[in-house]
Amino acid sequence: MFHLYGFFTQNTLKTLYVLEEVGADFEFHFVNLGKGEHKSDEFKGKTPMAKVPVLEHNGEHLFESGAICRYVANVMDSPLYPADKMQRAQVDQWMDFFSCHLGRWFNELFFEDVIKTKYDMGEPDEVRRQEAVKNANAQLRTLDEQLEGSQWLANNALSIADLFAFAYVEQYRIVDFSIDDYKNVNAWVERIESLESVANARARAAK
Repeated sequence: MFHLYGFFTQNTLKTLYVLEEVGADFEFHFVNLGKGEHKSDEFKGKTPMAKVPVLEHNGEHLFESGAICRYVANVMDSPLYPADKMQRAQVDQWMDFFSCHLGRWFNELFFEDVIKTKYDMGEPDEVRRQEAVKNANAQLRTLDEQLEGSQWLANNALSIADLFAFAYVEQYRIVDFSIDDYKNVNAWVERIESLESVANARARAAK
């Protein structure tokens, strides 16, 4: 059995979506960041970074959401992470794109609009917000073009890249951002949101 330690944020949700979609047997352990539970000696024993998510499997621990998603799909022999080397690289490139580019800007907006307010860290920095909005829109145009001829990001099939990326993009609803101009992205969001695994993951994280 897998054990996932996390909080209700996009990085944890990525891993929850994958665990649910591959049909893994797992338990979710909520780590209350607001109460500093990630700073406890017990939790630090699971990860040197003292951050969520963390996966425990067979007495070993993994941190970083991308590594967790890949590992779970590998262990489960899931087609969500194809065995073919080129197809796998296609999945990896879109995960990297979101980690380094588009997802970065959604995370920036989430920090400015949500985290700062929730944890009394000051007012949102409007300069940083506008930079994030500008760059997110530019990269959403690229994503929209990619999805013009395919329902999914890589290899014309649902993969861990889609679930990983979706966790970033769905933040648009809670930060002052619109994706209305991107019809293909909207359709892609709706496809992923209709998955039973997404509903199950959200329900589990919300408990």
